[in-house]
Amino acid sequence: MPDALPRKLRRAAAGLVLALCLSACHDTAPKLPLAPAVNLDRMMGGWYIVANIPNWFENDLVGLYDVYSRRPDGDIQEDFYTHEGSFDSPKKHYTVHDWVTPGTNNAGWRVQIFWPLNFPFLILYVDPDYRYVMFGYPDRSLGWIFSRTETIDDATYAALLERFKSLGYDTTQFRRVVELPDQIGKPGFGGTAGEKVAP
Repeated sequence: MPDALPRKLRRAAAGLVLALCLSACHDTAPKLPLAPAVNLDRMMGGWYIVANIPNWFENDLVGLYDVYSRRPDGDIQEDFYTHEGSFDSPKKHYTVHDWVTPGTNNAGWRVQIFWPLNFPFLILYVDPDYRYVMFGYPDRSLGWIFSRTETIDDATYAALLERFKSLGYDTTQFRRVVELPDQIGKPGFGGTAGEKVAP
């Protein structure tokens, strides 16, 4: 059974959503363009979060994995799996309610970590074979790369970052996400398990 969202995680999520809402209210950047069309059926299934702009909500997590499926009401169920702190910790499982904003060609999602708070989760690009997806946030303060595999090669990673750059993102903020134990401490990986920078 999915874990109840821990109090610490609920507070972090609430703070994140509030910060995102406030930043969106003051955002003056050009509107972030969405992917022209998304096939929801092909979005279903498992995705590894292989890169992101580090944020304090995900900072202590490793092995991040999302599984999307259709709910009986037509919305999207997101089953999120992760380890907190290290791969030695128990695997956590959280269930999240997502849905599509009408008129976005399935590219504009809302994510509800817990009721009533929700925030936009925008599909900016999906490759033709649905192997990689770029998610973003309206003010460009957050971004994610999802992959069907735990790792992506350097050329693919660079090409996806270039797409983010073309959309107005500062790609120097992106870091790879630790998905495997042998990635811990390596250059280019973010979070507490990522690259160790000397003080």
